Amino acid sequence: MTDTNTLDTAVNELSDEPETAPETGYTPVFDNNVRTIVYVASLVASVIGLGFMCFGHPDVGGFISTAAGVLAGGFGVAYNPVRMAGK
Repeated sequence: MTDTNTLDTAVNELSDEPETAPETGYTPVFDNNVRTIVYVASLVASVIGLGFMCFGHPDVGGFISTAAGVLAGGFGVAYNPVRMAGK
């Protein structure tokens, strides 16, 4: 069983980024925790879609993977390892 404090700490570490980008003044609509949860859910859905494409119904797997990408894009989730290099 996962300790709630450990889970909260992990989510906060994954979503540890500034709320606003100082050079553009952009403020995201969804906070870091929501975007992190959507990112993880989209990642899991993409893996499930890949499993369907390889071992089940390719059309269903393609739909799941595409829907996961659209959902992540709709919430403004963008994972960029280069941004993490300075941390």
